[in-house]
Amino acid sequence: MMLRLASLLAALILAAACGSSSPEPAGSVLPAPVDARGISLDPADYPVFPRPDEGADPSVPAEQGGAGFTGEGWETNLDFGLIGDPRAVKGGTFREYTLSFPGTLRIEGPESNTALNGTIQSLVYENLLSVHPTTLEFIPALATHWQISDDRLSYRFRIDPAARFSDGEPVTAEDVVATFRFMLDPSLQAPMAAIVWNKFEEPVAESPYIVSVNSAQLNWRNFLYFAASLPILPAHVLQNVDGETYLRDYNFKLLPGSGPYVINEADVDKGNSITFRRRNDYWAADHRRNIGTGNFDEIREVVVRDQNLAFEMFKRGDLDYFYVNRSRTWVEEMNFDAVQRGLIQKRKIFNQNPAGVQGLAFNMRRAPFDDINVRKALTHLLNREQLIEKLFYNEYEPQNSYYSNSVYENPGNPLNEYDRGEALRLLGESGWTERDAQGRLTRNGQPLTVEVLYYDKGQEPWLTVYQEELRNAGIALNLRMVTPETLFQLVMERRFDVVSMAWTGLVFPNPETSFHSTLADVDNTNNLTGIKDPRIDAICDAYDRMFDVDERIAAIRELDGILAGHHSYILEWYAPHHRIAYWNKFGHPDGYLTKIGDYRDIPSLWWFDPARDEQLTLARGDGTVRLETGETESRYWANAN
Repeated sequence: MMLRLASLLAALILAAACGSSSPEPAGSVLPAPVDARGISLDPADYPVFPRPDEGADPSVPAEQGGAGFTGEGWETNLDFGLIGDPRAVKGGTFREYTLSFPGTLRIEGPESNTALNGTIQSLVYENLLSVHPTTLEFIPALATHWQISDDRLSYRFRIDPAARFSDGEPVTAEDVVATFRFMLDPSLQAPMAAIVWNKFEEPVAESPYIVSVNSAQLNWRNFLYFAASLPILPAHVLQNVDGETYLRDYNFKLLPGSGPYVINEADVDKGNSITFRRRNDYWAADHRRNIGTGNFDEIREVVVRDQNLAFEMFKRGDLDYFYVNRSRTWVEEMNFDAVQRGLIQKRKIFNQNPAGVQGLAFNMRRAPFDDINVRKALTHLLNREQLIEKLFYNEYEPQNSYYSNSVYENPGNPLNEYDRGEALRLLGESGWTERDAQGRLTRNGQPLTVEVLYYDKGQEPWLTVYQEELRNAGIALNLRMVTPETLFQLVMERRFDVVSMAWTGLVFPNPETSFHSTLADVDNTNNLTGIKDPRIDAICDAYDRMFDVDERIAAIRELDGILAGHHSYILEWYAPHHRIAYWNKFGHPDGYLTKIGDYRDIPSLWWFDPARDEQLTLARGDGTVRLETGETESRYWANAN
């Protein structure tokens, strides 16, 4: 399941859908401001390494990565396109909401596997290399060059001498070594991290700027892992911080990073908000990979525990942006005056972001959910087609795969159509044949009852429909709404029957950290359901050594079929787009998001536009003024190669 490129899995996110634009009322229309600064959009005008030898230790010779390093015999990438828009301006504040205050701001260890913590990792810390979101090619980040041995087991990286942590200390090979040791510290309590980093031997600092590492086993993902998903932390701090200390002392403060943003202790208002602050001294601000990115002076995550309240705050202007994850809101509630007049823009963005998984996850460690007949029966009692039509405005497609909307989807997976007769037949096979005085199915005198954990009140309309369907079949469904924090803790500690979950997708599937049996009985891992299957394990192990893309596709399709056959989730629905609404004071790239990105791209790619903000202020004070609305649907990336 699904995180950012190559790392361990992201967390809860709801699906999306869309609607149509509204007619505009009469009045004067202000055209969108035009940028007349003559800024080049040609990537060649922005150097990959603007100052190649800046910050180099004069005692380190060129052949050890110091000043004068030529890169002969090494790989790099000097021919990649811009990720951000060079017309972006720096400044302003971006305010969005989060439904809960996280249990920790740590990027590793218990309770760290959340979407917000993933954002922290991407904005505060950097990897040795990055993956370009359009081409999926490696591009320089902390490292300028790299080498891969002929047997694909050994890698070397040359670190940019200019790289600096936010405390001013240089980034060196020793930081890579210290980070690796830290990730494998047992007291960090990070079993998924251990799975990944145990694939390597300990790195070696050959010089201050050159680090090498050997793989302990052949794995096509190893270079991706080590290069693009190991957040480099400062050795000069880690020398006094082990895993235990980190868990104890760094819940709400951060280790220094080398990325474009910082979060200071004063920026954490516990229970209320978290503020990212842009570094004015960010060492790589003018490198090509960063042109037009990291634009806001502040990115503020405001805790609003009720989504309806958040929507009202957005409409008042207390929030700048709203991710519309409810189809009813999009279709029926997004036509108010500010939208009609263009003060608020709404967009349905199609791109090639992996769909991920959304569904009701069974805890197969508990009876009766250890019985496949029970799981299949409960699946057949969810009338997805009816829900999509009656409640979701036909905005979704039924999900029948763990890799929907991708080449990895197995077309032979069961369609899981609604069928009460089949559900009752399956339950009868497992002994659920008698009924008590309340009409509930029983076995050995015990009624069949199910408890579903969820945290979003917006799910209740369809959950109550499902509850009634189960009641009619003789099954008692208890709905238990908890806070997101509580749900996360209960799930990670395996204290649930069934839980409503959604996971973002991975561009490069990594089934091991979600489905391998070694994680089935381990807390704080993504094998929530406790699935164990020797063939899944065999595929995961073999998949690691598949360097041929077509072979990997075939393997994941087989695995997808096995997963679907286990019915460890009641798969729900998905949509191949993102629905957003925002106040018309921002600039953004032509595609709004990256080719493979999601809503989390917005804080790093968009910018505050003073000219648009001036128009917005005028329009808010004069009800006859309208702003240009633009097309509701954006398909910039939908069919891109």
